[in-house]
Amino acid sequence: MTQRRPLALGAAAVLGLGSLFVATPAMAEDGTGAQLDTTASAMAAVENINSSKEIGADLAVGAGTLSNGEPIVLVSEAPEEKVDAVEELAKEKGVENVAIVGNVVSHASTDIVAGAGYFGALSEGRVGTCSTGFTGFSPEGEPALITAGHCSSDGAITEVQFSDPSNDAAGGEFIEPDGNGIAGAFGFSQFGGPGNTAGAENDPNSTDIAVIDITNDALDLLPAVTDWTTADQDDLSLSTTPIKAVGLPQSGTISKSGRTTGLSTGSTTVRLQYLDGQIRPTEILDGYMEVSDRWVHGFIGGATTSPGDSGGAVFQGETAVGVVSGGPEEVPAGTDDYAWYTLLQPALGFTDGYTVALDIDEPVVKTDLSEGVAGGSDIVVTVPSNATELSVGQGNAGDTIAVEGTEVSFPAPNEPGQYTRTLTAMNGFSASETVEINFEVVLAAPVVNDVTSEESAVTLTGSGVPGAEVAITLTPAAEGAEPVSLTATVNEDGTWSVPTELDYGTYAVSATQTFEGQTSAAGTGTVSVVPAAPAITSVKPGTTFEAADAPSSISGTGIEGATVVVKLNGEEVGTASAGGAASESGVAADAAVVGADGTWTLDLGAQLGAGAYTVEATQAINGATSAPASLVFNVAAAPVAPVDPVDPGNPAAPVDPADPAAPGQGGAGGAELVNTGTGFSMLPFGLAALGMLVLGGGAIVLTQRRLQASAAE
Repeated sequence: MTQRRPLALGAAAVLGLGSLFVATPAMAEDGTGAQLDTTASAMAAVENINSSKEIGADLAVGAGTLSNGEPIVLVSEAPEEKVDAVEELAKEKGVENVAIVGNVVSHASTDIVAGAGYFGALSEGRVGTCSTGFTGFSPEGEPALITAGHCSSDGAITEVQFSDPSNDAAGGEFIEPDGNGIAGAFGFSQFGGPGNTAGAENDPNSTDIAVIDITNDALDLLPAVTDWTTADQDDLSLSTTPIKAVGLPQSGTISKSGRTTGLSTGSTTVRLQYLDGQIRPTEILDGYMEVSDRWVHGFIGGATTSPGDSGGAVFQGETAVGVVSGGPEEVPAGTDDYAWYTLLQPALGFTDGYTVALDIDEPVVKTDLSEGVAGGSDIVVTVPSNATELSVGQGNAGDTIAVEGTEVSFPAPNEPGQYTRTLTAMNGFSASETVEINFEVVLAAPVVNDVTSEESAVTLTGSGVPGAEVAITLTPAAEGAEPVSLTATVNEDGTWSVPTELDYGTYAVSATQTFEGQTSAAGTGTVSVVPAAPAITSVKPGTTFEAADAPSSISGTGIEGATVVVKLNGEEVGTASAGGAASESGVAADAAVVGADGTWTLDLGAQLGAGAYTVEATQAINGATSAPASLVFNVAAAPVAPVDPVDPGNPAAPVDPADPAAPGQGGAGGAELVNTGTGFSMLPFGLAALGMLVLGGGAIVLTQRRLQASAAE
């Protein structure tokens, strides 16, 4: 914030923030009665000109008295073909002087945007200047500004007004009011800790934030930040960046807007000098800085500032992230100029419910309304991503619909006719421009309920407009079958029903309703008259078959002419026979069709092996398929035939332990096998033992141990 003396305007200027009175020499003079009479004549000429049908426009825009005492009329323009008429009409009221002044507009813009300068009175005729952070709302939805807390000088400044942008942009010595008068007054402000104390490092309660409640009803606060390129036109709202969100700063580019230096842009990384003398790139997105002896929770950036930029908007793209808190008194050589910004998002939490105004795009109707919409159908609207609600207005009433994602819908009225609705996308007190839609509601198609029945006698049901006549057509899926036509009347409760008899099959239903001479589009549905599940008769549920008796076919009963499909453990199997009659090849003569006797058989091709089986059978006729009949059975494993014991033959004579060299044992040093007298050589036995060694080493070891034990006895 800077302190400057206000610019003296005209002959005398009194700057009291309750009012701004400018007295010029002409205004200081008292008007005489003659002047008043002359001015009255001029005003009469104005009315005479503007009420003329020949002129056809309000050309006269002013009137007065010249310094010589003559009346004068001021016109915005003077088309050549109307000059004579205007002069004649003026002369009729005694006015000879008519001057062209063009259209006169106020030089004070009432559109207020972020970054604009404002000032407030301090003691001894001095003022403090700051910049607007962001436009916003009070907790009650009243217009407000967000700015820096130190801009109130700890409450010394109360009322504020906006300064003239063209003077701000020039960075002049004086401050000139914008002509709109008092804008409002500070509501809440905090610089440092609570109660404007010094605060503390690493204390999140240390901040620099304030709100200004706008009391001037003429001002229109816009959710945008000025880039100051139109300051010379005294209207900062002509070139802006919209603000669509509030967030925390992210690494990258940062921008700021303020009354002294306008728009500046830099990086969130700045070069600072460290204690070791080195200059290093430094990025602090969440930290604490002591600003004029007060601690401020904020972040650093290279969007530079100067006195008077305090409180100004700090943003990234279309996201508000901070307000200007302060900057260095001097920039060390070789380092970057920088600024310290208050972290906006956490700082708003100290304001007790104030919010930043957001720019919200208009909602867009996605549903095609050009051909009308059916009564009760959904009208789909696309809303911007920063909207949380959609307001749907109808006259003085309406509904608010919560937004999830980017699309919402609301129902069209049920009754046919012409309708108007207004749509506004909202987020808190922020709102888009209102979109008005006009559409025709046409008679909706009746609702047709789907029907599935195992009985031929069925009742079709649905809903529609009470009193409407419903025309129904059922088209069979079966080839060559004739459509069925029915009619019904919608009851007072909005329902309709009609009974009918139908053959097995699937039917596509189409229904229209006619009401007060208007016929709707067709509603559709499906009716299925399905056969009952076929019966499986060849196998009883839970049966366990011996292997020799395992089934090689499945049979049962069903509806004559129906196609039967059988599944074993979920897989289609076999060939179905009509009534069990088979061709010479063994393949069913009329495969997969229930015979005239109402029976069917499915040949599995062979007996089933051991295992558990789930069998399912369905039958279909005229395109309608039954529910499945199912059961579970088992096939036992075939028994294993017993194996005859092996004849060991004539075993060798027992070993005589007293005479190991006795016949049948062989000599200790003999090189030949001894004939045991059995007529068999011992060589095959040795080969068998070798095989035993290979196949069962443990067994041969055990035999050897036993032989050794016998020899030791």
